[in-house]
Amino acid sequence: MALALDPRIQRVWRTPDCLQFGVEQPLLVLDDVSAADERMLAALACGVTREGLQLLAERAGAPPGAAAALLKRVAPVLTRDDGSEGQDERPPGRPPLVVLDAAGPTASQLAVMLTDAGAEVRGGLAWDDPALDRAEAAVIVGSYAIEPQRSARWLRRDIPHLAVVFGDAGVTVGPWVRPGAAPCLRCVDLHRTTADPAWPVMATQLHTLPPPGEDAITSTIVAARAAALVLAGVGAARGRPALPPPVGVSWRLVRDRTDKGSADGSDARWGGADWVSAAWEPHPECGCLGLPP
Repeated sequence: MALALDPRIQRVWRTPDCLQFGVEQPLLVLDDVSAADERMLAALACGVTREGLQLLAERAGAPPGAAAALLKRVAPVLTRDDGSEGQDERPPGRPPLVVLDAAGPTASQLAVMLTDAGAEVRGGLAWDDPALDRAEAAVIVGSYAIEPQRSARWLRRDIPHLAVVFGDAGVTVGPWVRPGAAPCLRCVDLHRTTADPAWPVMATQLHTLPPPGEDAITSTIVAARAAALVLAGVGAARGRPALPPPVGVSWRLVRDRTDKGSADGSDARWGGADWVSAAWEPHPECGCLGLPP
């Protein structure tokens, strides 16, 4: 198995024998870097097997155990686990698969951003497609609300998913749903029904409408937020140094109240692109975290 330093982490020398990983937020600082260490680090930058690294250390005159010691020191900045049992069992080098349950400008922007970050992005998959078995995340884009059957499919497959919902007063991203561990999208709908009993009747009339206000600027802003959340969720699940998205939280980009806009939101303006967060609790009538009382 090839071991490699994470190419996304910038390396910079502080002194001739001190190497720092990460600039503005340092992840690791290696002191007392010897000439043998430097040769091994250069090999790790390109990718090398454990056996190859050991051979390189011996040829560089490093003391016994130097290769293993260096691997232990740089473990936080390797691209993946070094092969310990019980860790990630995915084939080496396979990118995470993110499925887009969506179409349109936001989905297109999101696909570009996720692909640029190293993810494999697929859309338009049939529900019996074998590729879904290895999906690590999904993004659902809808109008006003997500249809229950769309979110339920991802919930049943135990695949984390993120909702992006366009409305005539703003766009909501989230919550990030981790099946069995966080409120689901049905919880959100049930809370909205508690606040307005007519909501289910209205929602059924809105699901099939085109997303209002999905222009190029809005799509880019929304896709960037969604991509960051998905990548954080997938990275944390893979054991990388990333904070997972907070569960039960959604973010709303509200249209500028001073702008009347058109009826369908096509000329909406967003006041400074400010996001407003909202927290969601599991709904007592939803069984996503257990049987309801």
